[in-house]
Amino acid sequence: MRLARFGIPTILKRLPFTQLYKFKPNVVKSVALGTLFAGLTWKQALRLDEFQSTVVSDVNEFCCVLVLELTEGDANLQHEALNALKEVPKLVQKKSNEDDELDPVTVGVGFQTKFWEKLTRTPQSDYDARAGAYGSMPYGKGNVIVHVKAQNRSLAFETIQKVVRSLPKGSYRVVSERYGYKYQDGRDMSGFLDGTMNPSLKQQRQKVAVNERGGSYMIHQIWHHKLDWLEKVTEEDQEKMVGRKKSNSFELRPLPIDSHVTRTRSEDNKRLLIVRQSQPFGTVTGDHGLLFIAYAKDLNNFNTMLDRMTGKGDGINDQIMKMSINSYGNYFYVPSVQELQRL
Repeated sequence: MRLARFGIPTILKRLPFTQLYKFKPNVVKSVALGTLFAGLTWKQALRLDEFQSTVVSDVNEFCCVLVLELTEGDANLQHEALNALKEVPKLVQKKSNEDDELDPVTVGVGFQTKFWEKLTRTPQSDYDARAGAYGSMPYGKGNVIVHVKAQNRSLAFETIQKVVRSLPKGSYRVVSERYGYKYQDGRDMSGFLDGTMNPSLKQQRQKVAVNERGGSYMIHQIWHHKLDWLEKVTEEDQEKMVGRKKSNSFELRPLPIDSHVTRTRSEDNKRLLIVRQSQPFGTVTGDHGLLFIAYAKDLNNFNTMLDRMTGKGDGINDQIMKMSINSYGNYFYVPSVQELQRL
């Protein structure tokens, strides 16, 4: 039954008493409003508090992505580490302000899909390495990921510090720890706006990114921009690679068949919805690029995008791969708070 069939007063009256007791009045009102606009089911609406805070919240000024490899061979040590990771979503409760549209800091934890399969005995698909005419997408190591979004870098740093200090010594090794930041008005370093087609409302993002269990799938890739090379390419040619105008992100007409916009759609040109959370990283004189982060309720759209970017099926490759080199990629499952506690 769809809640959008009812008015807000009716929705509020029909919510079970236990849920009314559980939620604060302003949260209940938010649930009702969201269901009207997003077309959520009762089950989806009443799970608004279960998914981790990083999944559908907006991009903040800064981020950090920490990838770890938990040590195998010592079951007790790994169990201690997993118990510590269960507490990650609670680390920032005192910092967050419920009345703010965007919390000062949010943190979520996920597990590489095949590692999650091992932990829970639920079948999961793996990330496949890919290669195309303009580059490759290698498989990256790591079985745990921590994603932090914060108003400033110190909050991001302190939150990661809390996570690392909570883990027992010898239980992990660091694969990567990278800090990103908002660039200009939400652009990546190539100058193009990022996430133009992201669902705008939180409830819409929830519908795209959260499954019926309250969990979400995350893709993380690291792209290193070739800015010196890009400077030699005319703006018109850059726009053809991306498929959008650089100034305002309007879609090109006609749309080049090898543009990024085209290659990240289905074969019949349908948009593949995901919730992008990417942010640039790096320095002018050193390494710089994009921490690609996105969430979806399953892996289907991710797989289709990556396959089409590397020319699977029709041999047409995504020109945007001329701009950057990919050094890392993997899939992670970001469980609901309840799923995490059951580990």
